[in-house]
Amino acid sequence: MTEAPLLDVAGLSIRIDGTARDLVSDLSFTLNKGETLCIVGESGCGKSLTALALMGLLATPPLRVTGGTARFRGDDLLTLPPAQMRKLRGDRIGMIFQEPMTSLNPALKIGDQIAEAVRRHTELSEADARAHALEMLRRVRIPAPETRLDVYPHNLSGGMRQRVMIAIALANTPDLVLADEPTTALDVTIQAQVLELMRNLQRDTGTAMILITHDLGVVAEMADHVAVMYAGQMVETGPVAAIFDDPQHPYTIGLMSSMPGLDGGSDRLVTIPGVVPPARDMPGGCRFAARCPFADAQCAQVPPTTSAAGNTSHRVACWKAPLEQQEDAA
Repeated sequence: MTEAPLLDVAGLSIRIDGTARDLVSDLSFTLNKGETLCIVGESGCGKSLTALALMGLLATPPLRVTGGTARFRGDDLLTLPPAQMRKLRGDRIGMIFQEPMTSLNPALKIGDQIAEAVRRHTELSEADARAHALEMLRRVRIPAPETRLDVYPHNLSGGMRQRVMIAIALANTPDLVLADEPTTALDVTIQAQVLELMRNLQRDTGTAMILITHDLGVVAEMADHVAVMYAGQMVETGPVAAIFDDPQHPYTIGLMSSMPGLDGGSDRLVTIPGVVPPARDMPGGCRFAARCPFADAQCAQVPPTTSAAGNTSHRVACWKAPLEQQEDAA
């Protein structure tokens, strides 16, 4: 008997009050225990909104979920009462936010913030929770953890603060962690260290992860599966190898072509012409049509259906897939 997915999101849609179309539209994906799903796309595509909706942290109003389900261990996260959601959040589901300096409490010591996350969901004493906080600082490889327990967030570097956020997110060994651009503000060396730390901790705990990023290098290093978003819609999904070896959506190809290579070549990077449509004026057909070199009248008027691309779980929402046929006809 096949085990049910840890998280099964179907048809998730999010809208801002006063607009005619959804910001996030009909988003669907599954995640199994221990897997990493990377959601990739440029700023404003709806990645963070998706994470906030799953965590029950959308600013309502003006944002609101207009459809869909998100089943986590049998519960629909989108309809859970706030009290039940608070029990899950920080316990069975953790989150690593993009900017720890605005997510950590500047008035509380580091050890107290980790211990608070533990005591909120367990019956540990204050002393035992502090001991657990110390152990978590060791696990995330913060030097001199005994001393760092009693410092404030502003006493730590950006990389150290992000490690503290990881310690808080993993303090109760959650089944699922959502990480929203966890390495964006870090330099390349610290970014590599943080990613290695997250990968090792995930391996040790079996935690599943949704990693939100715009960095394809991070995707290649961390992902089991990839979901590419554009203007609030999922345009391509599949195993990481399939997405990198045989991208089928013009937007995915544009993203990959805009990344510099490691061969030292001097060729100019490819850019995607045009801009993302504004939230209040989303087109009725394919939202990428105005920027796509293959688009025709059908693309501009009719939303594309999602179809299989190959023999794996690789799927693409594009009327012109497989793109090889378009290139051959050109």
